Amino acid sequence: MTRNVRAQTRPDTRSHSSATATAPNAAPTGLSPDEIEARHLAMLQVCDSVFPIGAFALSNGMETFVQRDFLRRGPDFEQYLKNYLEVAPYKEIGQMVIAGRYAQDSRLSERGLDTRIEELDALCSALQSAREIRDGSERMCARLIKLVEKMDANGTATADSDIERGGIERNSPHLARYRRLITDGRCRGLHAVAMGLYAADHAASLRSAAVTYGYSLISALTMCAAKAIPLSQYAGQVALHDSFPNLVQAVDVAFTLKPDDLGISGAYLDIAAMQHETLYSRLYMS
Repeated sequence: MTRNVRAQTRPDTRSHSSATATAPNAAPTGLSPDEIEARHLAMLQVCDSVFPIGAFALSNGMETFVQRDFLRRGPDFEQYLKNYLEVAPYKEIGQMVIAGRYAQDSRLSERGLDTRIEELDALCSALQSAREIRDGSERMCARLIKLVEKMDANGTATADSDIERGGIERNSPHLARYRRLITDGRCRGLHAVAMGLYAADHAASLRSAAVTYGYSLISALTMCAAKAIPLSQYAGQVALHDSFPNLVQAVDVAFTLKPDDLGISGAYLDIAAMQHETLYSRLYMS
């Protein structure tokens, strides 16, 4: 019998239909079809499992459920993904969406945007209860920024000083802003926040970018499950495919949230991530 590893969640009373209606589905006006595809490819690259920021080494506490014998076969993993996506709007996906919406808010002044990003960074860092998850997110953020610096230099930089003066300020201004806030000690630097700011710079649609980012999260969990349970590639891909409607719904919920809504669910997942630190043997860093 499948054991339910359902995370603790607060019932959501918001209308998903209104979330869909207010989400920024359309691409910015004036973009050609080629430009839209180029922006889509930019998001696919940074969300790809082979993008070298270390995401493949993190199970986000799933390995605890495996060793506690909660995850044993395909149906267990299908239930795990369902539970994970019920929580994700209040965690990584919600953080990413809120950061992206801040960056796209033309009503904010330069100083106001800095303040909003600082507050979001501090809140999201405090909500990362498990040390391994927090440390992993900070490392992934630092590697993302470093890679984007090199990519935005467009092959013209010959030294680190050239990269500093190069294209990240021009091509990824919101991510460059986050880099400055981290360097100044005003932010810790979290991967989900960085992804939202990168999406504001590069994505054709923030909602589409959020779906792509959410897919990268559950795809990484599927790869973890294949090794840790172990789960066949066939069963893992079936579970991943069946989770797509829940992923889209999770993104729609994320677009209805305010910062105060973040972290209101997922206590069981947080506990599992904390317990991961003391597991007898581990395949993953978190």
